[in-house]
Amino acid sequence: MKNIIVPIDFSAGALYALKYAVGVASKAKSNLTLVWVDNQVNQLPFMASSSNDMREEAKARMIEIIEKYQKKISGKLEYKLRKGKVYTEVCNLARQKEADLIIAGTYGGSGFEKFWIGSNAYRLVTHAPCPVITVRFVSPVKFSLKKIIMPVDNSPDTLQKLGITVEFARIFQAEVHVLSLLTEKLRTLRMRTEANTHEALKYLEKYNVKSQLTVYETGNITATLLDYATNIKADLISIMTEQELGESQALLGPNARIVIKESSVPVLSSHSNTKI
Repeated sequence: MKNIIVPIDFSAGALYALKYAVGVASKAKSNLTLVWVDNQVNQLPFMASSSNDMREEAKARMIEIIEKYQKKISGKLEYKLRKGKVYTEVCNLARQKEADLIIAGTYGGSGFEKFWIGSNAYRLVTHAPCPVITVRFVSPVKFSLKKIIMPVDNSPDTLQKLGITVEFARIFQAEVHVLSLLTEKLRTLRMRTEANTHEALKYLEKYNVKSQLTVYETGNITATLLDYATNIKADLISIMTEQELGESQALLGPNARIVIKESSVPVLSSHSNTKI
């Protein structure tokens, strides 16, 4: 995990996620790039000076953050200032840096801009070229991950999150709780879930990752997953984004959206094109 991107708008939620990112980068020995985006596009001429003032203030605050956290990580800590749509600029930077991970707060809002309230957070998860960890302001900032939940179902892409989940488990010496979710009565679909679960356990064993299996019959996978996370005091949930195709672009699936919105612990989201 060489490069991590952290979008920041200097709100309490964004700074909260930054602390989490510093903890991850410290343990993984990663480089950390912070990015602030000025999304005040199509401005009138008389507004230009205000935009310049914001940029200078953002630069000054970035320098303060670098000075505060540089000694806490062994990798490089830098910042970038961008202009445009927030999620577009963050994703473009992630591609440029060949980022392995983006860590972002799901709640923001400051004198700069309400970046992470509503659809922007979901757009980032949807369009990012790499896995994304979303951190809610209520999430405990933990620098030591001990329990990671990885739900498994009958979908063809459910195992695509194995690679990044195993990487986190090995970095933090964490235990992976495989949550096998039986949601259908059809024997064929149940057998597919069982086969996927078997493959997941084999993969974890191959990389010497400690695991625990729990099987649930459920008609509400999001409620089951979130309740299970609370009951075992999980530190991270690893899910697929289950993207759907809309009229013009991919959309974040409903179950992933609910988990990201409601989870009290950080959520690691991966796309179906993620390599195991």
